[in-house]
Amino acid sequence: MSVDKGENSASNEEAPPQQAEAYEGPTLLVQSTRAQISLISEGDRRLGLAPGGETDSNDLAVDIKPEWYWQLAPKWRAKLVLQGFAATGVVDVTEETGGSPTDGFLALREAWVDYRGLSDYPGESLRFGRERLEEATGLWWDDDIMLARWIFNTTLLQSTAGIAQKFSEMRTDQPRVLEPERDIARFFAASRWQWRSGHYAGLLLTHAEGYGDQAVDYATRGEVASERDPSLTWIGLSADNGYFDWRANESWQYSATLAAVTGSEQSSISSSDSTGGFTRREQGVDGWAVDLGLRVQLAESPRWLVGGHWAMASGGGDAGSSNGFRQTGIESNRSRFTGSRSLVQRFGEAFQPEWRNLESATVYTSVNSANHWDASLIYQRFWANDVNGVIESDLIEPARPLQSDDLGQALDLVVGYFGDRSPVWHAMDVRLRAGVFFPGDAYGSGADSARHRVLLDFLKRF
Repeated sequence: MSVDKGENSASNEEAPPQQAEAYEGPTLLVQSTRAQISLISEGDRRLGLAPGGETDSNDLAVDIKPEWYWQLAPKWRAKLVLQGFAATGVVDVTEETGGSPTDGFLALREAWVDYRGLSDYPGESLRFGRERLEEATGLWWDDDIMLARWIFNTTLLQSTAGIAQKFSEMRTDQPRVLEPERDIARFFAASRWQWRSGHYAGLLLTHAEGYGDQAVDYATRGEVASERDPSLTWIGLSADNGYFDWRANESWQYSATLAAVTGSEQSSISSSDSTGGFTRREQGVDGWAVDLGLRVQLAESPRWLVGGHWAMASGGGDAGSSNGFRQTGIESNRSRFTGSRSLVQRFGEAFQPEWRNLESATVYTSVNSANHWDASLIYQRFWANDVNGVIESDLIEPARPLQSDDLGQALDLVVGYFGDRSPVWHAMDVRLRAGVFFPGDAYGSGADSARHRVLLDFLKRF
C-alpha cells in the first residue's frame, strides 16, 4: 500500500532491477542522490491579528538525500535513506523535512530490511525498521516511522498490516518525538481489491493507544494539555477507478472515502481542588468524515482534466464528549488528487487545515503532457462545521475562536517540469507551488485580506 511521495521516484513497493538467477552475494541494486534547492516565500501566519510583529519570511533551503537499495541475500532486501537539510531561516516544508519547522539538520529518513521468503507469492514480504508509511490519498498515513509489517501485493489484491511507533524523529536538531506524538503505539491495516477491471474498493484501519504520562507532564509544567493519551480507532472505506494514478487515461474518474473515528482521549486541566493543581479529564470521541471527487478528461494529448471535490469532517461536542473527527496524526494531506504527477496539498497550499470541523468545496483543472510536465489550478472554499470549535492549521497560528463559519477561500497553482525524461536536462526537475489564502469572516474584520505561500524547487538526481 506504499506510494512514494517523491514526485519523480518509484513506489516503495516497486522492486529494483531484478537480480540474476545465480545469487553471488550482497549486491547494491540502486544508489542515487537527490539534491534540491528551494526558494520559499510565506505570508504572516498570524493573519495580522497577533501582537509581536508579522511573521513574513523569504528563505533559501538546500536538501540532499542519498539513497541505497541492496539485495542482501536471495530473499532479503534493505533500503537506507539519509538527509541533510539547511535553510537561511526557520522554515516549514514538512513534505521534505518531516517533523517541526527548522533551519537545518542531518536525519535518518529510512532504514529497513525486507524478507520475501514467506510464500511463493513474489509480492509477499515482512518488513522491519524505519519506513515512509504511506497511502495514496495522504489523508491517513504519510510519515517516517518505526514499524514491523506484513505486505501482500498481487494483481487484484494489495494488503498490509502491522504495528508502528515513533521512538525518535532521527534528526540532529530534534532527536525526541514531538510531544503530541510521544508514547503512542499504533496498529494499522489496509486492503485494496480490484473488484472489476480498473475499479477498486478499499478498507483502512488504524488504532492509536497512548501509554505515557504526557498529560501529567504538561500540567506539571503549567501547560494545559489537550488530546493527549488517546485510545482511538479509525476505519475508512474507499472506492475509486485509479483516481490517484497520474498515469491513468480514463475519460472519467471518481473517488469516494468515508471515514469514522471512535474512542476516548485524556487531557489535563488546571484545578485548584486537586493535588498538584491539575486533574485529568477523559473525553469520548465519535466523529466522521467524507471526501468525494469526480473528474472528466476533456482532451487526451496533452491530457486536460476538469474535476471537483467535496469534503466534510464533523465537529462539535462538549466537555464530556466530542463529535469532531480528527486525523491519525501521521497524515500529510498531500496527494495527486488533480490527476497530475505533482503532489498537491488537499486543503490549500497557504492554509493547510486539519481535516476536522471542516467543510470544503474544490474545483480544479489540470493539464499534463506524458512524463514531461504538468500544471494544476485549484480553487477552494472553506467553512467550519461547528462555529463554536476551532480550526487547526499547520500554517495559521494560533487556533482562534471563530466569529463565523466562513473560513475563506484559497487559490493554488502547481506546475512541474520533469527533466528525467529529457536528454538535455537529465534528472533535473523544476516545481512551483504557489498558493494564496483569503481569510473569511471567521477570522474577523481585522485579519489580513490575503496570505501567500510560494515554493520554487530545483531538483537534480545523480
